[in-house]
Amino acid sequence: MNYFIVKQDQRILQAVEPIGLTKVLKKELLTVERMDELERVNRQFSIAANKAPDYIDFIERPVALFSDMLKQLIEKYDTRLPWKSVVLADIPNVQQTLYWLAILPKVVCLSPQTEFHLDGTLKKLVIDEEKAKPYSIFQIEGIYEPFILINIELAESILRRRFRGIQLQKVSTEGRWQELFS
Repeated sequence: MNYFIVKQDQRILQAVEPIGLTKVLKKELLTVERMDELERVNRQFSIAANKAPDYIDFIERPVALFSDMLKQLIEKYDTRLPWKSVVLADIPNVQQTLYWLAILPKVVCLSPQTEFHLDGTLKKLVIDEEKAKPYSIFQIEGIYEPFILINIELAESILRRRFRGIQLQKVSTEGRWQELFS
């Protein structure tokens, strides 16, 4: 099985930028166990001043946000994901746009072939495809980077549609298939 890291396309220069997200949506709140607390916080955020903001389908930073259309597609592959709405407000242009925050499962799927730099950041990511197999979309437990990974079926489905602002980066895997063909 092939897996891909979902990234924001940095070539889109006018991409919408939320302001103040990390002050409210702290990393420790983004868990299934703390969903109730997340429900009680104001999830409407202003965007950075921009004459013509481009509302892309995936905002990677500071917190990963998915457009409504992308969320609907992901839900076809994983109906169990908890989602919380986030509204981005363009106050000068009197416009509000709905995005979604997903609480993704953190999967213990690092291969022993994964390599790290001395500071603990990834040098070479390799995942164990058998451990990742049950998930269409997930994050990896045990790494510093907040990568979002998707399987090939979801990746192909994304690529068949006209989503904007998404890039996919293939991830190295190890598992039964490599053993069978080596």
